[in-house]
Amino acid sequence: MIVFECMASEPVTMPFLGFSVRQETYSRNTKAIGFLGKKGFSSILGKGIFLASLFSVQPDAHAENTDSPYLKLGKIDTFYDRKDNGDFQVNSFLWSPVFKGGYGIVAPENGGQDTHYFGGYVRPLLTHPELGDAFLGAQEVLIGDSSQTEVQGEYRLPSGLGFGGGFVDREFSDQDIQFAKVSYKNEWQGIRYILSTQWQNFQGQDYPGGYIALYNKALMASWGSDGEQWRSSFGYVAPDQGQLLRPALEVLYIDNTIGKVDGSKDLMISGSLGFRNGFLSHEARLGRAMGPTGMEFTNPVAHLNPTFNRRLNTWELGELVDFRYINKALPNGRREETLEAVVFPGQLLRNDSLLSSVFVGAGVTSPNPGEDGVSGLLGYATRIKHLGSNVRVQHDFDRDDTSLYFGLIYWI
Repeated sequence: MIVFECMASEPVTMPFLGFSVRQETYSRNTKAIGFLGKKGFSSILGKGIFLASLFSVQPDAHAENTDSPYLKLGKIDTFYDRKDNGDFQVNSFLWSPVFKGGYGIVAPENGGQDTHYFGGYVRPLLTHPELGDAFLGAQEVLIGDSSQTEVQGEYRLPSGLGFGGGFVDREFSDQDIQFAKVSYKNEWQGIRYILSTQWQNFQGQDYPGGYIALYNKALMASWGSDGEQWRSSFGYVAPDQGQLLRPALEVLYIDNTIGKVDGSKDLMISGSLGFRNGFLSHEARLGRAMGPTGMEFTNPVAHLNPTFNRRLNTWELGELVDFRYINKALPNGRREETLEAVVFPGQLLRNDSLLSSVFVGAGVTSPNPGEDGVSGLLGYATRIKHLGSNVRVQHDFDRDDTSLYFGLIYWI
């Protein structure tokens, strides 16, 4: 998605996507480490995965056959986000059945150091299910001359039994993480389930953990803990019968107060009356439901932040009516809340003209900062063949602030 945004009240890339509370910015020792050391190896691995995967899908990217198993239902998403304080972010990624990865930069204009981040996840056995399934991922965050690295991978037998693990390496910090899991995926009488037992070492202490997820075509529920946080989710998607009204809802709760690091308690509720696909689907929800140690290729999340993966905007959740509510209880006792809702009037009136792509909405933020803020928004979202575009103008009446958003997505 190509995004042009001024004075945005909320960045596109959000930690609430399911990232752990331990996503602070850490510095690392800039002294040289041996080529085969963990830092050197993982950094080279991350770049290798990203570059090799882009070259591997490049021939199909120029082909007219969009039924390729490597690119089918994929997309190219790029955005530029300029905030009201002068900082800006550029983010680009490729999202496909065989590879998910990208690169981005956050550049402050107040004299701070730029943050570069890149990485990717490769699924090499996509077209050979008789061999099982596997993925390997690596990400890196560079701030000046320091860096943070995360590597994770998993192999799953055709029977559904999987083995995976990974690590997060941060120098000048005791926040390094090692984790492993054994999981089993299967289906029984139309109900899919995932059972996972996990181990995590954080700040030299071992934590047992595990997750369970149950879902069918309509309902999904999950619950679990990795020792430093526990999270639960609930999802509902109405059956697809070709109807205009197809409600979908997700409730995600993450408690980051149970471990050594006293973090926040986060609640996010997202919904749409006209679900079509994407963010609110069970497949996309798995990454948020299972967390960074759950390692789900369908929507990979990581301990590191920022990352190329992004959360859809409210008006991208579906058609007719979309909404999102976020409640964050901070360790200092403060609370941050955001509510945003949009309506597509033309779709509600079954108007098939260009007006069906126009949406209007409102938002409430508390604090904004220091006091509640009310905003109104007007926009246009449509898709013509492979190209989707949307424009949104939002005005905060309390701060007398106006932001402009323009986005493009190319669907492969």
